[in-house]
Amino acid sequence: MVALKGIAYVHERRRSEADVARASEAFYAKEHHGNDVVFRTEEQERAGYYFFVKLDVDPPADGRLVLEVVRAENTKPERYDFAVNLKPGFPFGEFVIGLTGKQSGTVSWRPVAWRVSVVDAQGKFMASSHSFLWGTPLDVSQR
Repeated sequence: MVALKGIAYVHERRRSEADVARASEAFYAKEHHGNDVVFRTEEQERAGYYFFVKLDVDPPADGRLVLEVVRAENTKPERYDFAVNLKPGFPFGEFVIGLTGKQSGTVSWRPVAWRVSVVDAQGKFMASSHSFLWGTPLDVSQR
């Protein structure tokens, strides 16, 4: 992972329906995210491929969290963006982005490359982190 100032870390991993469930759901009968802010590409689907993002800075109220994923070699990135008007709880909360449903791929699928960015309302990059295979430093700086 290559991170620019503003993103402390991005961790990625596949999660099953059981991995996502919390014990409190047995009592409340509804999903509870704790200190995390959770985004999913298909909200009702919980199993999928997840990115756990911790920011070093507070994004602007009208900002966006953008995930770009390259699924296979020689394909263009898919883009997913989410409003960051909610903030994770301090100190352990994270932004959690789940590629769920059709976007989650097969059980053994992993992205070829990915980039997570924080952008303002005009689309200006404020912070970014990407996988090793995302591109060269020159490619990244030109975006």
